[in-house]
Amino acid sequence: MPADSRSPAPSHPPRAQTRHPVDRETLPSEALLSVSGLRVRFGGVDVVRGVSFDVRTGEVLALTGESGAGKSLTARALLGMLPREATADGTVLLHGTPVTPADRGRRIAIVPQDALSALSPVHPVGDQIALALRSVQGLTRKDARSRAQQALAEVGITAAASRAHPHELSGGMRQRAVIALATVNTPDLLIADEPTTSLDPTTQDAVLTLLRERCTATGASLLLVTHALDTARSHADHVAVMYAGTIAEYGPTDHVLNRPLSPYTTALLASLPTADTPPRTRLPTLPGKPPTPGETTAGCAFAPRCPRATDLCRTQHPEPRALDQRIVTCHHAALEPR
Repeated sequence: MPADSRSPAPSHPPRAQTRHPVDRETLPSEALLSVSGLRVRFGGVDVVRGVSFDVRTGEVLALTGESGAGKSLTARALLGMLPREATADGTVLLHGTPVTPADRGRRIAIVPQDALSALSPVHPVGDQIALALRSVQGLTRKDARSRAQQALAEVGITAAASRAHPHELSGGMRQRAVIALATVNTPDLLIADEPTTSLDPTTQDAVLTLLRERCTATGASLLLVTHALDTARSHADHVAVMYAGTIAEYGPTDHVLNRPLSPYTTALLASLPTADTPPRTRLPTLPGKPPTPGETTAGCAFAPRCPRATDLCRTQHPEPRALDQRIVTCHHAALEPR
């Protein structure tokens, strides 16, 4: 994809209390994945508008925000999995070189929202993983079958269950099988697009923990697409909060979710209950609704819903700027009190 303008990259200081099991001090400073000026268009209308971010080796970056913000489209653009009517441009580099179709599925793999969409209904899950091994690594049928059983065992699926068809497994087991399928060829980057939406809360946490552990074991980085800020807080090293096809705020998780600069991030966090929230408390909600994907305005897309909006916000689109070790797209970004 052709190059496009890029917002400045945020610094990446080590986090004081990261939940990710990677030693932040040992991570290389260069990006494994570098996305610059990514745009996705439908019929000439921009739906994703100049998104830029980096993912470093061994880290988890969460893309979060309301439904329709452009999170999944951004992830699918990286994989070349956009609908036929969509076009994309910008720069996507893996280890400093442009991503090619051959990288997708080998160096970049996906854990989709719906496991059944990634698994064939007519073959046992073990056979499907063995086929992935044979097609990428050229293993013999016997070696591939043995390695497939090992990969499934690593995600908690027994040899007997590996002979089951997808519809014979529970939702949590299917998602485990998809994680094994995605990581068996040790990709550099794993993209998980709302991977636990259809699961109960206990299974959600177990699957996300497993996903993180498998990335650590294989050395993969993780781009986690989620609308749940609590998930981002628990599992991500960095967070990019998206709104209307752009990134409203991007930086270390502890900074973004504990000391938000963007009014949009602040409003999202205010709508979440905390351990101190009394029962039956009415939580604040964002007024209005997000713009229709592709809808354009003269100023900031969030201005109609923003309590800090001024005439400047309604008439002039804000540019991304570096502030307090992150990138924020807002005319009036301010550090919230702890």
